Amino acid sequence: MPFTPFHLMAGTSVKSFFPKYFSFSIFTLTNIIIDTEVLYYIYTTGIPAHKFFHTILGASLIAIFVALFCRSFCEIGLKLWNIILYTKKFSLFKVEVKITTFSAWCGAFVGAYSQLLLDSVMHRDMMPFFPISNLNQLHSVISTNNLHYLCLGLFYMAFTILVLRSYIKINKNYKKS
Repeated sequence: MPFTPFHLMAGTSVKSFFPKYFSFSIFTLTNIIIDTEVLYYIYTTGIPAHKFFHTILGASLIAIFVALFCRSFCEIGLKLWNIILYTKKFSLFKVEVKITTFSAWCGAFVGAYSQLLLDSVMHRDMMPFFPISNLNQLHSVISTNNLHYLCLGLFYMAFTILVLRSYIKINKNYKKS
């Protein structure tokens, strides 16, 4: 992927379908931490390498770390998000601050494995099954353009679901009044 934003676009669709059971902030943090490896290699070698964090073992360790130790950090970020958007104009984007244990684990592992899946399709240097295999069977399964379109399509679908949910919620509140 041309970096984390495309991963996040795909993750919004999971959040839209399972809002109570999936932490998007944990998902995001997991993706960012995994991609710091690429930043490290760009900075030190000039080559965007996908090594340990981009394997099932490495991504799993990152997911476990984030799910266990980063919930409170993400909850602080969500509180700040709500404070910044505390106007009637942006009330549509107000989020639940409390992250449940289940949603943290789901967000972390969906984040880790979707990162591997999307990057494996796009990047030749990926070895997701290392040390069992040095092959990347998913590379170029679909074209890079189609991969980008897929991520954008998932984002548009998620946004549509968000708008529809908000519309339904507003109508229910209006009928109660």
